[in-house]
Amino acid sequence: MEMELQEKPSLKVIETDTEYQEALDLIKVMLDMGDQKAIEEENYLEVLAILIEKYEEESGYKVNTSQVDAVAVLNYYLTENNLQQKSLIPMLGPASRVSEIMNRKRKLSLKQIKRINEAFKIPVRLLID
Repeated sequence: MEMELQEKPSLKVIETDTEYQEALDLIKVMLDMGDQKAIEEENYLEVLAILIEKYEEESGYKVNTSQVDAVAVLNYYLTENNLQQKSLIPMLGPASRVSEIMNRKRKLSLKQIKRINEAFKIPVRLLID
């Protein structure tokens, strides 16, 4: 879907959940456009992302990742995607190793973090303790 610059809503501070959802939808459409974006559209996208982030911080949507460890992130991902711990075996190794990691008896290695990032697209910074 080609979107002309004049078709996009003007940038303004996001004040409601409806405006927030519309902004998220717009950013998804723009990101799906890929390399077709012009410089003006990239600037628009960057400002829109800043406005979304500001709204998330003010509304309590943004998670404070400084207090979250890799196990909490993995548990959240598994829960949200209706997966079990055994889904981690291909990335982490045998079930006993998965258990050690999930019970916080062993830290993730860099290789395991890379595998999780590639498989689940979880940002690396959330997996490094």
